[in-house]
Amino acid sequence: MNHPRESFKVLAALTLLGAAVLGTAPTASAVEQPVPAARAVAEESVPSVAYLWAGSHTFDFSLDGGATTRTGSYQNVTPPLSSAKPSDLASGADVRSTVTTEGGVTTVSQVHRSSGDAARFNLPSGQSFRAATGWSVLAGGNWGSPLRVWRAGALLPVANVIGGQQVSGIPSGASVSRVQPGGSVQYMAVSYSYQGVTTAGLVNLTTYAFTPYVTGLSGTAQIRYNDRWFAVDEGPDHTLRAARVGSPSGTQPKALGDAGSYRLRAVVGDHLVLDDPDAGSGTPGRVDAVSAIDGSRRTVLEPALGDATFAQDGAALVTAQDETGLWRVYHLLPGGTSGLQAWPSWIVGGTDMTAN
Repeated sequence: MNHPRESFKVLAALTLLGAAVLGTAPTASAVEQPVPAARAVAEESVPSVAYLWAGSHTFDFSLDGGATTRTGSYQNVTPPLSSAKPSDLASGADVRSTVTTEGGVTTVSQVHRSSGDAARFNLPSGQSFRAATGWSVLAGGNWGSPLRVWRAGALLPVANVIGGQQVSGIPSGASVSRVQPGGSVQYMAVSYSYQGVTTAGLVNLTTYAFTPYVTGLSGTAQIRYNDRWFAVDEGPDHTLRAARVGSPSGTQPKALGDAGSYRLRAVVGDHLVLDDPDAGSGTPGRVDAVSAIDGSRRTVLEPALGDATFAQDGAALVTAQDETGLWRVYHLLPGGTSGLQAWPSWIVGGTDMTAN
């Protein structure tokens, strides 16, 4: 399949600037959802969507590589009505953190997109920001210094005074090479090097303990996870492996086969989500799902554009074409008879299927 920019003349493009269309929580098949009617007519190509961050109710994106960050909301998702606080880790799935540094002081500002609750705190001198998920921030770990978990003082008043909560289970003197958020606000992926060996796993943000799941992982390997599975894509051959979150320390991930030219993008429920084939492979753009339980594989959406992303609540977002020719942002959620549902949300653009 050729890229849509080359294959179709576009008659309509809705660039995610309109208001979100909200409804009730999903209870039926995704294909039964109504198509939003609002469209802006334009003679232009379907814009590419770069997903910058995704929560449980809203997501941030940019169009066609632009510098402007925009915000959208999912269809068929009702935002929580109760307040959300840093003391409730699970409520952090719709929290976006921004980090600023001025005069040597690093400030973390957090806003819960659907409830409006906010938190703000400073990291002490020498504690460099590494990554954030939900209400939790990880800092340090550089050049053998300890990795620490920070949250607003309402939850860790004493620990914050003395320098955050140190992560246990990482050897003293290890160099933390990667701190990576994923489809969870309960865990953070971390990899480190110690005595010439690279180890990767998850930090439990409730107990502050690190659990290793794989050793010898290359620096280019992709790591994705949710509350159920820790998965890796060991390029360049794209060998997929997965281990259950909570497995005993030292458990090696189970091999799930070769991803081919596709890349691991997210873990949704019990499935590894793949898309974005390697450049020059000649492989058509589509979204595949690989079962973390038995390794079975199926196509979920085709055709699709690359660069799907995970959401903090364990869902995922991807741009794909529906049966009417509209290019949409699809919200991938666990559930349904196959274990993975694709809910059409925002319209990105429409194509003239009869064009050359």
